[in-house]
Amino acid sequence: MSKSVFLTRDRGRNRLMVDHCHADTSLLAQAESKERMLRAWRRVTVVALTGSMAMAALLAAVVPARAATTTITVSATSSNPTVTGDVWVIYQNGKWGTARIHGAITGAAAGEVATLYAQQFPYTTAAKPVRSITLSAAGTARYSFTVTPTLATRYKVELFARKSATTPLATSPRQNVYVASDWWVTGRDTCGRPVCRLTYHLFFEVPRSALAVEMSKHVYPYFGVNFGAASNSPPRWLYLNGGHGSVSSVQKIYANGFESTLTFSFTVGNNSAYWDWNLCAKDTESRDGLGLPGSHGCGAPRIPQTANYLG
Repeated sequence: MSKSVFLTRDRGRNRLMVDHCHADTSLLAQAESKERMLRAWRRVTVVALTGSMAMAALLAAVVPARAATTTITVSATSSNPTVTGDVWVIYQNGKWGTARIHGAITGAAAGEVATLYAQQFPYTTAAKPVRSITLSAAGTARYSFTVTPTLATRYKVELFARKSATTPLATSPRQNVYVASDWWVTGRDTCGRPVCRLTYHLFFEVPRSALAVEMSKHVYPYFGVNFGAASNSPPRWLYLNGGHGSVSSVQKIYANGFESTLTFSFTVGNNSAYWDWNLCAKDTESRDGLGLPGSHGCGAPRIPQTANYLG
């Protein structure tokens, strides 16, 4: 006597059945027995898979799905017109010294946290978190941060599942914001005849770390004048060293400020005149983090009177 063990179904449940019978050792009997066992195992497998699929569907209904891909866009704007696509602010100059980092997060979930990171020139240390906002709704969420950089700064936004999370769900591209030195003028346009002599006191303010480089730069004066009938409108062009322009040596006046004197002289005679002037120093953004990358007209033989940025 021997036992044949096989699986069968009873009211939706699997049971082990033992057949206490005389063994049939023929090849046909062995094949039939093996086929019965295979059919039973197939039934068990189908039941198990069906149960797993039902459980997955139940979980999908309970746990809200997030988008397969979460993306973050980023851009910057300031009160100053962009120059060759670069966004810039003026060092510590009120609304002219601030920029707005903004964009959209697509595929976000409510309760997730968007954090702004900043990496300041010379970019030798890791980006640091500046501030965060918690998203209130799922889908596409817009964000905006106001920043006041003091040197060229790289910004990015990262999305986290919660405030305590350390691994971001998504990261935006990098957005640069550049910083120009601040300068202002005191003095009056007191023009005598026949020679007009103008004197201005110039004051410059820069980050302390950039003071030495900025004080060492050559300052380029530009001047233009229209006489007579043309004096109803400003000159179209300003010329390097026009009007006998001259800038004195700079003097440090405090930890992050220095001053200089600018003079012009030109013959007016009895004519009416409309004059304008400007000045600049060449940008050295890669050396001290001030100004814009590249060259922007400073040192050219002439510049447009309407130029809004020189460096």
